[in-house]
Amino acid sequence: MDLDNEYKKRRKRIIKLAVSIAIIVVLVFVVIFNYFKIMRGGRTAFKEAKNVKLALNMLEIEYYSKGKSVYEPKKKHGLSKESIERINGILENDGVIDIISYDSELRIVTGFTYQIGNYRVTYRYEDGEDKWDVDYFINLFNY
Repeated sequence: MDLDNEYKKRRKRIIKLAVSIAIIVVLVFVVIFNYFKIMRGGRTAFKEAKNVKLALNMLEIEYYSKGKSVYEPKKKHGLSKESIERINGILENDGVIDIISYDSELRIVTGFTYQIGNYRVTYRYEDGEDKWDVDYFINLFNY
């Protein structure tokens, strides 16, 4: 009888250990999977934001020949409705672009944000260099 109880106790410990290890492995896998999923999405948003920069430069060249500018400070996003439609048509995406700074002498956009989904990419042209920040937002709760 004593050996039977010892055997059952040992068996319960082994089962608890196996379940604990399985739970830890699953949790680690979920964390790693989400990390790589967020990083992949961030890289995609970054690539799209670089394409936005190229599209803005292209439109600025086109508008310069027409005596216009891609930047319109009186508009909500710093872009005219026509410019937003042209950029979205070129890039085939539905991200939100907000121009945050513009150099009227050089006629280039020196800062903008591009937001798509939970990602926001911020571009700044400072000291002759392009600087990029990619942020990921987590929705904590909704009312």
